[in-house]
Amino acid sequence: MKFRALIFLNLFVCLALSAQETVDEQGDEQQVKKIKVTLSYALKRTLNDNGEMIGERKGLDLAEGRVDQARAALFPKTDIVIMGAPIFQHTGNAIQSQSNWSKWGLFSTVQGTIIQPIYTFGIVDEYKKAAKYGYEVESSRIKNKEEELIYRTKQFYYGLQLANDMVDLVGEANDKMESAIKKAEEMLRKNKIKREDLYALKTFYSQIKIKSEEALRGKFLAEKALVWMMGLPRDTQVELDEEYLYPEEIDLSTEDRYISLAMDGSPELKMLYSGIEATKALWKGQAKQKRPVFFGIGMAKISYSNVNERQDSIFANDPFNNMGGAVLFGFKFNLDWWTINAMSKQSKAEYEKLLLSKETLTEGKVLQVRKAFREAQDYKKAVDYAKEGESNGSKWMMNAALGYGLGISDDVKDLIDSMKGYFEAKINYSMAIYNYNMSLADLTKVTGKEVLPTLQYR
Repeated sequence: MKFRALIFLNLFVCLALSAQETVDEQGDEQQVKKIKVTLSYALKRTLNDNGEMIGERKGLDLAEGRVDQARAALFPKTDIVIMGAPIFQHTGNAIQSQSNWSKWGLFSTVQGTIIQPIYTFGIVDEYKKAAKYGYEVESSRIKNKEEELIYRTKQFYYGLQLANDMVDLVGEANDKMESAIKKAEEMLRKNKIKREDLYALKTFYSQIKIKSEEALRGKFLAEKALVWMMGLPRDTQVELDEEYLYPEEIDLSTEDRYISLAMDGSPELKMLYSGIEATKALWKGQAKQKRPVFFGIGMAKISYSNVNERQDSIFANDPFNNMGGAVLFGFKFNLDWWTINAMSKQSKAEYEKLLLSKETLTEGKVLQVRKAFREAQDYKKAVDYAKEGESNGSKWMMNAALGYGLGISDDVKDLIDSMKGYFEAKINYSMAIYNYNMSLADLTKVTGKEVLPTLQYR
């Protein structure tokens, strides 16, 4: 199918650009900036400045806050209450008292309490463990998002290279068709070809001009998508360090090695393993809430009033002028076992659900690695086959064009067929390189490790 690469690229990039803001509220003229971009630079910019990535990293702060909250469960809990109010005079003793409403003064009181958990019988330890593994889950989730953005950036980078190939291809087709039409018009004047042959050439040329516009549009969209992924201002223009597609240089290792890399480095699997440990700790922590908490508590209170007589007897209740405190130790029991059992049951079910999915997801990851590895091998062979096809297509078109140009052959259909075959072969070659490079990107994504040694972006 002619120029199917362009159609694919247009559809994909249009979907990606649907998330990009298109209205400039200020409407100010901005100076266009042009930068030269390597794939490593594009990936580094994406990881550092992409809006999606910046937002995802905020989740790590939330997980860190949960860790701090779990640790704080063993810290002392302190509160202080300070109160003051106007009060009328009281005089007397513990037996009798008199109130004087004509004389007013100040009443103030300060009271504080400190509660220190001493031993929780493993409750807090389990919640701390759950928060710790929860933080690892969030870290792996962010790493998984990074792998996704790395893959998409490579799609747009290689897509822009593919678009450059297509622009050059239709430019070459334009040049060759213009020469062929001029020669056809000359041969028609000499009655060497039929008028229908000239119309056939011009019809094919019209199709080429349509593809020329498609190629330019595909290049524009691919460039804008790459700018968006890197978090650059929308009017930035990029110039690729390698303008055209070329097969990435890599000696593929063994399938087992990439499977081993995935088992150790895949953020999806790490997220699963940490999630299993987090839910297990949460389940145990909730189940242990039936256990008591041993604590110490300290209390102190100071009250003062300048218009009330102080009562010095220890047996007298003096709420206006007193000072005292105490330290006590005790056990706290949570007897709401029905709620505890319900919450523990939910957490256990979540833990068992993740545990049961462990083998399935692990085998699924192995299958993903096998698929990506074998596709990379197949596409590498396809690049060689497509290159051979391009060479043969070029020879076919050159021979047909030479015979037509010298007037040896007046078979316009053979010329058009040879040009179609040549351009199709060139498209196949570019698409083979694109598919091969993207298969390596897929292998990087499923293993969680960059397989191209030349890329440095972390």
